[in-house]
Amino acid sequence: MLPDASHPVWEQIATGKRPLESRKPTVNLLIHSNKVRYEQDQSLANVRLIAEKTHHFFRQYEALFPAEVAQIVV
Repeated sequence: MLPDASHPVWEQIATGKRPLESRKPTVNLLIHSNKVRYEQDQSLANVRLIAEKTHHFFRQYEALFPAEVAQIVV
């Protein structure tokens, strides 16, 4: 089960402080997009927005990415 959207892990993923390893192009695109957005704007509001979008992605597609979800819930 994924952590709640307010859990700090999502901000850690959004900022790259908690890297995700994936062989799935979709997840790697999300990670790259997060990195670019964070590099452009490191404000807390932007970090939260990136974190929310990342949470929403994994909530929606949780069943498709079990290896990646396992890294998040550790």
